[in-house]
Order: sequence, then structure tokens, then C-alpha cells
Amino acid sequence: MDGPTLRLLGGFSLADAGGQALGLPGRNTQLLLACVALNAPRPVPRERLAGLLWDEREERRALHSLRQCLMELRRLGDRAGGELIRADRTSVSLALPLECVDGLAVERLAREGTPDALRAAAALCAGTLLPEAEAVTEGFDDWLAGERARFARLAAGVFARLTALCEAEGRWEGVVSAAERWLALDPACEEAHRSLMRLHARHGRRSDAVRQYQVCAAAVRRCLDAEPEEETVELLRSIRGRLPAAPTVGAPAGPLLDLPQPERPALPDRPSLAVLPFGTLGGPAEAGGFADGVASDVLVRLSRLRSLFVIARGSSFRFRGAQIDPCTVGRALGVRYLVTGSVRTHGGRLRLTVELAQAETGAAVWSDLYDRRLDDVFAVQDELASRIAAALDAEIEAAEMRRALTAPAASLDAWSAYHRGLWHMFRFTRDGNETARALFQHALRTDPLSARAHAGLSFTHFQDAFLHHTGHREIEAERAYRFAEQSVSLDERDPASHLALGRALWLLERQADAVEELALAVDLNPNFALGHYSLAFVQAQGGDARAALRAADVAQRLSPFDPLLFGMLGARALAYLDLREHAQAAVWGERAARRPNAHVHIHAIAAFSTALADRREEAWGYARRIKEVAPSYRCGDFLAAFRTLSPPVAELIRRVGPCIGIPS
Repeated sequence: MDGPTLRLLGGFSLADAGGQALGLPGRNTQLLLACVALNAPRPVPRERLAGLLWDEREERRALHSLRQCLMELRRLGDRAGGELIRADRTSVSLALPLECVDGLAVERLAREGTPDALRAAAALCAGTLLPEAEAVTEGFDDWLAGERARFARLAAGVFARLTALCEAEGRWEGVVSAAERWLALDPACEEAHRSLMRLHARHGRRSDAVRQYQVCAAAVRRCLDAEPEEETVELLRSIRGRLPAAPTVGAPAGPLLDLPQPERPALPDRPSLAVLPFGTLGGPAEAGGFADGVASDVLVRLSRLRSLFVIARGSSFRFRGAQIDPCTVGRALGVRYLVTGSVRTHGGRLRLTVELAQAETGAAVWSDLYDRRLDDVFAVQDELASRIAAALDAEIEAAEMRRALTAPAASLDAWSAYHRGLWHMFRFTRDGNETARALFQHALRTDPLSARAHAGLSFTHFQDAFLHHTGHREIEAERAYRFAEQSVSLDERDPASHLALGRALWLLERQADAVEELALAVDLNPNFALGHYSLAFVQAQGGDARAALRAADVAQRLSPFDPLLFGMLGARALAYLDLREHAQAAVWGERAARRPNAHVHIHAIAAFSTALADRREEAWGYARRIKEVAPSYRCGDFLAAFRTLSPPVAELIRRVGPCIGIPS
């Protein structure tokens, strides 16, 4: 392996390119490198790192300590023969290749899931993540507890699949090794116990198989306050009466291996998930009630989404109180995703960590940490549940898009074709929009009653009208309206259908009707970030500018990393233009233009608002960028797109555009 290697599982160690162990840096320098590595490839803001490792110091001193550790890591990289980290003025990121960090390699190998990959992942699972890191700061301890739980679940998933694989292949030594390591992570895992029971029985050791059952029953009672599953009891009866037949190679692996086929839950067509009970990491006993309350509220909010299949609380909350292998839970409940969390309270403050994981591999899809004062428990619970549900909805949508992009084109079902279409549509290019339209049409050929596919087609025609892709705005607006109406008629309870109709009505300059339809979308799902954004977008143009700012606030709070964040920021800028607050409009216009996927109209908002704020040099810069992508762009193109702008704002744009090189 080229370059230095970093080991975090079972203990911190760093070796140079030749495999020679290097002397360990100071504790906080080790933990800094670990934190940056485990967030890779995403950069970590400097303020976040300083707060995690030096939270007892004031900010200036904490940032100074961070700089000292970064200097130590640069010197260590020189000794190791390769860069360890990269840092700019705002953030720090990992410079090592991801495969040179054991934890990141385990995640990749678990996702790959081949027999060789699982064996390699198992070899890397050498123990607890950073076992020597204790009592650093409260913030770091909470972060580390979440990461340890995540890697424990990931390792359990690896051992689960490896156990089933070895059993199917008749590699009994492998079964013992994998199952025992699995049980070290999750002592109450009945599938691991069943694998060992079957192994003993096949080798004629019935008394050992019975003893294994007794160990299993004791662990289940101790950890889960429950009795063994009927499947485990039935296996015991079978062993006492006769030896079970050996599974055939290629038989389904995992915790439901011995169940009759009809009892094995099948994955539904929609994305499916279970919200497991959130755990507590210390604090008063009432923290457990708060944890259950947040998890229940998140479950209720997600259940309202038409795009998700959500397991009921009575089933998902059965998996409480132990480090449970996500593969076990996923197959038992028949879901694709799992939501887990933990709560810690101390001194009137609450810290909540939430994670979304793939049930099949145990790999984390998304995680976040929420820190709040406990002034009003019910208000905090309500606010957190709303934010978490909105974030989960967005992350699952993004995960489904990534999943659809990797599927062979010939095998796309309606749902996968729809999500692949979303990915292309959100590129906001003419070619991307055409590709998206073809995929939505494919989805409709497969499922003619898909409300989401009709809504997607409506949005492709919205783009053609709004971004002047075809030059036939009126025709495209009518098509957007027709497909949106069909979407609503197919599922009038789906917020996405009403979103499409509201945007189409805006194209037709039916402002009041558009606001009413978009308000209905957010009534159906108060956590629908795109609904709140679209309300801001419409209200900012000749409507209620203050209401637009409030809607943009909600949209950003619900989805702070949304692919349409540039639009949320642009709507703010338009609202401030309507309020004649040009300096504020310039601030938000520039932020919008810096976002990925920002289209030409967003750059025009930045150009006009900075010019009106008397920042002509910056305005000329945005105008030059517009000319690079759309040489014939004029003020008239902008005003044709934003037809409902108030007359005074439209007049300001006609007046200021030529002053910065954008002809009227």
C-alpha cells in the first residue's frame, strides 16, 4: 500500500510508507487526525474541531491549540513520507487515500460485500474504535460514543454475513471464528447463537448445542429483557429430536436463514425504513422518556411521507437495549434503511446523535448531532423531530438517487427510473433535463399510475419554460400544468404533486393559486423543505416578501444542505430586493451564486443585487460569468423568467443591467 497507513480500530497507530511504526504524537493530535479521518472525504470546519477537543477554552485559545496540532501533523506527515491532512482557512480534510485508514476501508469493503471483501473487512476489525480515548471533552466523548456504536454495528454486519457465508460453504472453522466475534459485539444476537447451535449439532455435539441455547437465552434475558425467538426455540426442539439438514450453498444468508420462505419479509418497492428506539448515554432517568419521545415523533412524521414505507412502532421498538446488528434487524423487518440515535443530558443541556444506515451492509448513509438547551422539553422534542424527519427524507431521497444511478439501465423499475431522473433533472442543464424526461417517461411506461413520475415530467417542462431551453415558454408552461394536474389526480395526498402544481400555476402567472397550492403541500407535510422553498420563491416575486423570508428560513432549517440551496438563497435575495434592502440582497445573492448547480438566473440575481448595493466591481464579475455560459443573456431574459416581480423591482433591473454590461 502506497503512503502512510492509519489504524484506529483496536488502538491508534501510524506507519510510514514502508510499514515502519512511527512514534505517536500527543493525545489531542491523535484525536484530531482520527476525527478528520472518520469524516472523510468531507472536510471538517475548524470551529467544530476546536469545539470538540478544547471546549473548555475560549474560542481564540481553542483555535490556537488547533493550529499547533495541525503543525504537528504536518511535521508527522513529512516523517511518514506523505501528507496526512490538508487545511485551509476554514476547514481541515484528510489527505491520505481512504484505503489507508482501516475504518474507512472496512466501510468500503462492507459495501462491496463479496466473500473476499468480507474476509478482508473482518481482518481489519481488530477491536473497539480508539479504546484508549476516554474523558476528553463532553462533546468529543459524545461524538466518539456515536462513532464507536457505528463501527460496532458495521463490524457486526460483516461478521453476520461472513458467518452465513461460511455456514453455506461448510467452512465450520470460519463459522466459529465469525460467530464468536459477532457475539463479542452483540451477545444477544440469536442468529449467531443459532449458527453455533447448528454447527455443534452437525458434528454430533448435541449437548454443546443445548448449552449454546442456554447461553443465548441468558443473554437475551439479560440484554433485552425478553425470551428467545420462536425460531431459536424451534431449532432447539429440532436438535433434541433430530439433526437439522445442512443449508445448501447459495441459500439466503442472515438471521432468517431457517425461516420458511413465506415468512421472510420482502423489501417493498418504495424505500423502507425502521426507526429503532433511541438509547441514552447517561444523565437522569427521564432522558430515556425523552429519547423514546423523539424517536416516536420522528417515526410519526416519516409515516406521513407517501414516498416511504415505515415499520410501525410496535415492531421496530422491540429492538431495544443492545448493540444490534443492522443486517439482522433489516432482514427481520424487511427494510432497506435503519434510523438509530442516542441522547445525553447534562446540566440543563441535551445532545442528540442520529444516524441513518443501510440495513444490508450496516454502512452509515448520514449522521448528525443536535445540541439544545432543555428550557422547554416539549418544544425541543417537537423541533428536533421535525428537523430530523426532514433531514432523513432528504438523505433517503439522495441515497435512492445514488442507488438508481448504479443499477443497469435495462433493469430499472419505475421507482429507480424516477430517482435516476431526479439526479439528472437537478443538474439544471438542457441535456440533463432531456435525460430526466426520458427516464420519467420510462417510469410511466412501467407504472402509468405513478404520481411522482408525472410530477417529475411537470418539473422538466417547468425547467424548459423557466430556463428558456426551448424558446416556447407558454407551451412548456401548459405542459407543466397538465402533468402536475395528472399527478394530483393520481395522488392528492402527495405533497410532491401539489408542489409541481403550485410551480406550474406560478408559470401561468396565477400567483394566488400558486401560493394556495404550495401551502397545501406544506400542510400535508410540514417538514417538506422544497415546499417551503417554493413558497419563498413565489412570495419573493411581487407577493409577501416577509412571508418569503420566513418560508426560506424554514426551508433552510429543514434542509441545510439541499441540492436546491442556491434557490433558497436566491429567493432570499429577491425578497430583500422587493423590500429595497439592497445590501442584504447582495449578501444572499452572492451566497446563492457560490452554490453548486447555480444556474444563469441565480448569477443574474447576484449581478443585479451587488450592482444595486453599489458594489459594481463584484457585479461586473458576475456579469462576465453570465456571458461565459450565455453570451446573448439580457435583462429581458431575466424578466421573462421572473414575470411576477413587482414593477419597481423590474424597473430597477432594467436600469442597472446595462451599467454592468447586461443589455436590456
